[in-house]
Amino acid sequence: MDGPGPERPSQRKARARFVLGIGVDAGPDEIRRAFRARVFATHPDQGGGSAAFAEVLDAFDTLRTDDRPRPIVLALPKPGPRIDMYDSPRRPLPARSFAEALRAATLREWSSRN
Repeated sequence: MDGPGPERPSQRKARARFVLGIGVDAGPDEIRRAFRARVFATHPDQGGGSAAFAEVLDAFDTLRTDDRPRPIVLALPKPGPRIDMYDSPRRPLPARSFAEALRAATLREWSSRN
């Protein structure tokens, strides 16, 4: 096996709380305050490491997603290819004029009646 399997949600949340330095009973405001403090301390521009900064961002995202409503994903059919009149190749003009086409259609109609 390559290593430990994926973390369970409870393990992931416990690790996120540890990274942010908050307790189990922390509310959304306390999570936000702890996140802001850790972000300022670990930001690469402030002398922190990018790995620690990414870990803080991931921890906040893990804890933050629980109190937000989940997006509704609708199973819509994939759209077909878009046909634009400017993208399609131009059709050649008909060889006969409109008057000739009208005359031919009129003759067909008269011949079908007889």
